[in-house]
Amino acid sequence: MSIDPKNCLFTLEVDRRFPKPLPGQFVQVASSTELTLRRPFSVAGASRPGEIELLVELRGKGTRSFAETHEGATVSILGPMGNTFSEPSTGEIAVLVAGGIGVAGLRYLAQELSEEGRRLIILVGARTREALLLGNLLPSATEDGRIRLEFSTDDGSAGHWGTVCELLDSELEALEADRIASPRLYCCGPPAMIREAAAIASAREIPCEVLLEEIMACGTGACRGCVVMTKHGYRTVCSDGPVFDAAELVFEEAPNA
Repeated sequence: MSIDPKNCLFTLEVDRRFPKPLPGQFVQVASSTELTLRRPFSVAGASRPGEIELLVELRGKGTRSFAETHEGATVSILGPMGNTFSEPSTGEIAVLVAGGIGVAGLRYLAQELSEEGRRLIILVGARTREALLLGNLLPSATEDGRIRLEFSTDDGSAGHWGTVCELLDSELEALEADRIASPRLYCCGPPAMIREAAAIASAREIPCEVLLEEIMACGTGACRGCVVMTKHGYRTVCSDGPVFDAAELVFEEAPNA
């Protein structure tokens, strides 16, 4: 299903022996017979038995070839791979922060938490209104406020005028003032957004988990092509992640403005 000219939501039927994925996990897809390496995609949904959903941004030859796969074709996938997010405790409110295609990494988590009756604040950011990934991808806001959906755009064309991390900071400030519940952050998006969200969480002493998106070759940790620095040394995103405690990551210094 086409979301917009640059993004598609795919539904794949899987063998009944295929394990049910957990939020945060990914699959390795043989996206084209012309390409040797598989492409990693976050599992963006698995609400129906025997099906998984992938939200794919059409960037290069592999993703565009995958998008051209006709309905009913057989596609080779490996998975589910990687780890998962921690569950929020009873006294916590889940705050999901997605930048751009980062919606793909958090959509399944949002669905699962919504079905469990959890309290959610979902924050989605993009450069422009056209780039916002909303539609029917995420749980709808509820009248009782159990689920809230807010968004931001860099150019002010929709929602908060500014970055999603600015929106996050104001939301956390409001939660602290109301003393309603303790927040737990879940983030996925561009590296600069992840770094800033982690800094906000650290300054406020809020637990924060991030789903990192890296180019993966093998998907098993063997090639060491997707390493990130942590306080315990280098870790591979594919086998040690892709979900990491933000407090354990070592970020590069932000470039000077």
